[in-house]
Amino acid sequence: MSVGNPHKIRFAPKGQLFVAPASVSSVAPGTIAALPVGLDQLGAPYQALGYVDESGVTITPSIETEPVNVWQSAVPVLYTVKSAAFQIKATLMETSRVTTELFFGAPWVESRETPGLYRLDLKSSPNITEITLVVDWGQGDVRYRCVIGRAMISDRGAIQLQRVENGRYELTINALDYAGGLGYVLTNDDLDDSGSVITEPAAAHLSGNTAEQGGSVTLTGDHFPVNTAAVIAITGPSEGKVTAALATTDAFGNVTSVITVAADAIEGAYVIKVTVGGVEAQAGSLTVTTKSPI
Repeated sequence: MSVGNPHKIRFAPKGQLFVAPASVSSVAPGTIAALPVGLDQLGAPYQALGYVDESGVTITPSIETEPVNVWQSAVPVLYTVKSAAFQIKATLMETSRVTTELFFGAPWVESRETPGLYRLDLKSSPNITEITLVVDWGQGDVRYRCVIGRAMISDRGAIQLQRVENGRYELTINALDYAGGLGYVLTNDDLDDSGSVITEPAAAHLSGNTAEQGGSVTLTGDHFPVNTAAVIAITGPSEGKVTAALATTDAFGNVTSVITVAADAIEGAYVIKVTVGGVEAQAGSLTVTTKSPI
């Protein structure tokens, strides 16, 4: 008799939190078209919140029930749902614009009088901003993604300013109703016990197909081997005039690099290919054009 399958035990050694402004007004009721529907790399307007402390992320779905008691029974005959909640809790380790604005609930504004000086106003009657939250985690090729379309920060921890410990931003985020739901979870895990994990082929893309002399475009790629240096090969009319910044894939196999065109690069088409750990993907062709006169 089988007692279990140790290969179905899951850990979360890698993960990431992403946040974006809630886009409820642009989404028709009953749809989730504006939210991620796959496990692809997230671009704008999503922003990564960076490192989280070693406790990781706590996801807590909960319901509060109420018994229905009747005269004929000493125990309830059923329970009704009184309330439901879906809560995310994490302590952010990086001090950046996105983490501090999220924690304090207000934007940084640069001083007009003193360039480089920023001010964040804490209001006596603060507004709680609605956000969209995405939590990614995985183990090896197995990936999970939790998406919350509408959420608000319901609690903040204290900031400890110490000599030997970094500043931390403890946040508790609660889901709000979004078209009748609290959120959803995506995965490529082997849920039907077929013995395989759904894997997607590596792919690379350019932010634009043309660039002027002296300009640049951004290359992004996904589904590559994780934490591995990327080799970006560029062939075209002039050698060494169209170059790529060094890049390494992240914990999810995503890669980003800036492709820079020299001011004296010869016009024409440059083919760009990405190779990571033996896995190749064509990013496409970049057409270099003459710089427009000012």
